[in-house]
Amino acid sequence: MINKEKYESTLHALYRRNEKFFGLSALIFFGSMFMGYFLSGLFSFFLEGLLRDFERNITQGKIKLNTLSLFTHNLRIILFLYGGGILLGSFTIIFLFINGSFIGYFASKVPLGDLAILTIPHGIFEVLSIIIAGAGGFRLASFVYNYFTELISESWYGSLLGKMTHTFQNNSPELEESLILLGISIVLLFIAAFIEANITLPVAQYVMANI
Repeated sequence: MINKEKYESTLHALYRRNEKFFGLSALIFFGSMFMGYFLSGLFSFFLEGLLRDFERNITQGKIKLNTLSLFTHNLRIILFLYGGGILLGSFTIIFLFINGSFIGYFASKVPLGDLAILTIPHGIFEVLSIIIAGAGGFRLASFVYNYFTELISESWYGSLLGKMTHTFQNNSPELEESLILLGISIVLLFIAAFIEANITLPVAQYVMANI
């Protein structure tokens, strides 16, 4: 019981420390998703090409409908979302917007019933993974900003290497926390890939074959 309480307390503290980053990530993702859905005509000039590429990759077998292939394909998205934080989160924002608007655009092209069957079982975990990866990217951006701000602004009477090491140690908890968020995101992504390959797709095929 004590271990469970400690675990829950740790997760709650992690959320509280990154609440603004979770909120920002969710706002950009869901905002762009609704834009992609309701303004699909405006977004078709670049999203239609992405949709065709996605369909072609499945048809040609570049993306196989199994756990490992789905996981590795989506893992690149997660790593882009996180790594975008290096440039002060600018690319994290861009990748959140692209992924959210793509999902919304795809949803506008599929009947709602089919969309529910094809996405709901695994989609909860996948969306959570994307939002947490985005939050991790913003936390990484915060680390980069605070590191270089402290490195430039604070006085230091030793060597440059010593100052860089000291500044890194001061800000390393932020980097560590961003990596924890990335790790959680990857775990959720693997769960989503497993559900999609082994539950969502078989159920969808069965339902559509018997309608």
